[in-house]
Amino acid sequence: MTPSRITTLLFVGVFNLNVLGCSFDTKEGAGLAGTGVAPIPRGTDAGVAPNRTYTNGGGSTAGGGGACGSNTFTANHLPPDLLIVLDRSGSMNDDATGMSCVGGCGATSKWSQMTSAINLVVANTEAKVRWGLKLFASGAELCNVNAAAEVPIGPMNAAAIKAAIGAAIPGSATPTRAAETQAAAYLATVSDPNPKYILLAPDGLPNCQQGGSPLAADDAAAIAAVSTVAGMGIPTFVIGVATGGSTADGTLNMMAVNGGHPRSSSPQYYPVSTSQDLESALTVIQGMVALPCQFQLGGVPSDLGAVSVAVDGQVVARSDWTYGPGNRSIVFPDAGAVCGNLKSGAARDVTISLPCGETVVP
Repeated sequence: MTPSRITTLLFVGVFNLNVLGCSFDTKEGAGLAGTGVAPIPRGTDAGVAPNRTYTNGGGSTAGGGGACGSNTFTANHLPPDLLIVLDRSGSMNDDATGMSCVGGCGATSKWSQMTSAINLVVANTEAKVRWGLKLFASGAELCNVNAAAEVPIGPMNAAAIKAAIGAAIPGSATPTRAAETQAAAYLATVSDPNPKYILLAPDGLPNCQQGGSPLAADDAAAIAAVSTVAGMGIPTFVIGVATGGSTADGTLNMMAVNGGHPRSSSPQYYPVSTSQDLESALTVIQGMVALPCQFQLGGVPSDLGAVSVAVDGQVVARSDWTYGPGNRSIVFPDAGAVCGNLKSGAARDVTISLPCGETVVP
């Protein structure tokens, strides 16, 4: 994949852009003579691809009254927030075939296989992804899930996640609906501008139907919960722990579709039975979320209608991009052609423009 290049035109003031996992702080600088485009020194952040270029623009105001001031761009990595929501039901003590073991399954248990892979991937990517961990159910409860995270989202969280997993004991039911809902409630309290995702990993069908017993099936409510959370702007990746070909397939497939990031093959969720399976799935997922089609702003444009977006010199229709939460970002939908072209390298240059004199409000 050839990384996107970003060009900005006619910007004044201080704001922040995020493209493909990098943020760009812009500061008003000295004026340019004329209207030529001059190169800006490349940022030093490790997340910036070597062949990506940054330029400033000197364009005329709408009234033709002189050149805009130049802007200096510094590239900084803006990693995604990825919350692991992990099932700690009693069946996680079984092996991948669903069989229990006399005296425990030890290293062959689903719990041991999954947690070892999580620890490995998180350790290898903690500088690129702001990981967090939430277990369900919470504490000693069978069905209750609180809105706290065992490990809050943050940088360099591998040691904290490993410790939290090591202290956990599987033994609950599988309250998937509550886990998804409470995970979103927690992420709503994380105020950083980073894009946010849930990685939901149950090992079977949802239960703990509201008002019912711990074993009461809760499929429809769990599917609806994932859809509701996606509507909040928080996509969900669904991993099925040793569920391939089981009665859980249909439910997990629908959850994966509603979450916004289904696989293109069958099943549409990520089926994993071994630590190697999960390691591969997590590696693919973290690679995807590290490439969001989202441009973070350091504030809110003073005139939302004045913002213009172009890709490879072609203006993108307003219907093909949206403002993110609080109008503090510009987002190309993941399922849209523009985002797909940016990720594949078919599109390279992104231009976001404000008329001279327009600013963003912190």
